[in-house]
Amino acid sequence: MLINDDTRPPRYRDVFRVRDFRALWVGHALLNLGEVMKALALATVVYSRSGSPLLSGIAYVAGLLPQALGSAALLSLADRLPPRWTMVGWDLARAAGAAVLALDVLPVPGVLALTMLYGLLDPVPAAMKTALLPELLGARLFVQAQSLMNVTVGAAQITGFAVGGGLLALLGPMGTLWVVCGGALLSAAVLRIGLRVRPPRGEEPGAVTPGRAFATTWAVNRALWADVRVRRLLLALCLPACWIVGAEALMVSYADEIGSSQAVGALLTAAAVGMLIGDVMVGRFATRRQRARWTLPLAVLLGFPYLLFAAQPGVVVAAALAALAGAGFGYSLCLQGPFVSTVPVATRGQAFGLATSGLMSCQGVATGLTGLVAELTRPSVGITVAAAASLLCTALLYRVLKSQP
Repeated sequence: MLINDDTRPPRYRDVFRVRDFRALWVGHALLNLGEVMKALALATVVYSRSGSPLLSGIAYVAGLLPQALGSAALLSLADRLPPRWTMVGWDLARAAGAAVLALDVLPVPGVLALTMLYGLLDPVPAAMKTALLPELLGARLFVQAQSLMNVTVGAAQITGFAVGGGLLALLGPMGTLWVVCGGALLSAAVLRIGLRVRPPRGEEPGAVTPGRAFATTWAVNRALWADVRVRRLLLALCLPACWIVGAEALMVSYADEIGSSQAVGALLTAAAVGMLIGDVMVGRFATRRQRARWTLPLAVLLGFPYLLFAAQPGVVVAAALAALAGAGFGYSLCLQGPFVSTVPVATRGQAFGLATSGLMSCQGVATGLTGLVAELTRPSVGITVAAAASLLCTALLYRVLKSQP
């Protein structure tokens, strides 16, 4: 007898009972740990060779920069390649790339180019992984599974910074990259053993070629965007959240503005902890009906606390406000169920990839605009403007945020 999702939400242990999810989760955790450690190692290598903070910063985010292009050109492959072998092959490719970097044979431009190449291809297996969740777990457990994946990313980032810093001190950047290589191989083994073989979701006749992938990606992107329901959900997933990322990007300069430059770690950690709490609150404890009721209030909560930065609060109050706002990110988890039920099954992977790439692109634009405001005025004003923009987007999207089933 099935338990009514509106009387008691499923537990995380229910999700972990599914063998395929356990394998997917372990691979997800290892991937995120490895990516954080690799970014730290590459930033260190590039800075030691070039002495350039700019190039070091580019190295740190080089894997993210080309993802929008990859999403625009290749995302259809997420629905047209076999999931297990694609993800296993991707982990083997990541291991090979880490090994090449660890051999220390590439000049700085080569390091950046190789990292960007992997970033170009990364949206395909990432979208494929997210699209597998409803297939593995069904509608009842999907939100809990997505919550676990979100929490794992946050935990892996915090752990990755700590472990990566220790490895850099102990083994140096090249030794750290060899550890990343080993982690990717372990992830490939776990996925190979733990995931069952599944056919491509949107299999179509004829060989999968780059030209067909590009044409199909554009055609499906246009079809998804033309669907009013999908378009509204995509906008709701991207717009309120992207401005808050822009606000968080100003924390370094805000800490300096209030004369507490060393407190930036506390501010960013508070925001991350708030986001983890929001994900757990929605994913673990909310029923389907509660998620529908919470969507709009959480979206408002995302922006409102940052309005109070206009008063230039001190570190303790600012950290509390950042944590409170971070919990508001749970609104996007409330939208995951309606989103997965709205998009066509055959293009589910591409739809998730489009949502992710859209959010990243909006984050880049919002961060640039809020940074410009902060440059012309002061960081607290930039944060306040970002909060107001987030709340304006929430108001414009009121109907879709309020009317989730």
